[in-house]
Amino acid sequence: MFNPEEYDSWYERHADLYHAELDSLKFILKIPNPKIEIGVGTGRFASQLDIEYGLEPDENMMKYAEKRGIRVVKGYGENIPFGDEFFNLVLISTSLPFFKDAKKVIREAHRILKKDGILVIAFIPRNSYFGKKYTEMGKKGDGRFKDARFYTFEEIENLISPLFKTVQVKSTLIGKSIDLNVKNGYISNSSFVVIKARKNI
Repeated sequence: MFNPEEYDSWYERHADLYHAELDSLKFILKIPNPKIEIGVGTGRFASQLDIEYGLEPDENMMKYAEKRGIRVVKGYGENIPFGDEFFNLVLISTSLPFFKDAKKVIREAHRILKKDGILVIAFIPRNSYFGKKYTEMGKKGDGRFKDARFYTFEEIENLISPLFKTVQVKSTLIGKSIDLNVKNGYISNSSFVVIKARKNI
């Protein structure tokens, strides 16, 4: 479990990394609301990307997001409390490793998206610098990552491909030296990868 203050302060302490991540997601600004972030946390991404709704199970995290102007609903990605075909976009940013049933979350995202709706998954690949670091921290007993399951790019493509068609991929935080440039396509040693996918009918 993440401490909300510690979690939120990470973005202050690593502002250069945070802004590189945001840059890779700026295309979201062009997509009209309603939009939702699943696992909105403290609202760091949603508040900067004009995402009006957030879903979050942790009440302490919710308070931070609400202060940032997000309409936060308490709940889990496996059972999203919204009707069918309500949203133009669903964002899942770095929270996928913490879901108990990722397949069900993807099915729920598909359900709540309108026809031709967009799913955006931003994730830390398991084989990247940060993916290896956090996985090792979990193995050593760090409670924040003990139960986390980090995915490879190929695993996420396989996870979403029955319901979504990938239309764009971006990569940043590249290599151990952490190149902050945002590049098109999947770069295997990137610690932050964004998949933009369109809902299959």
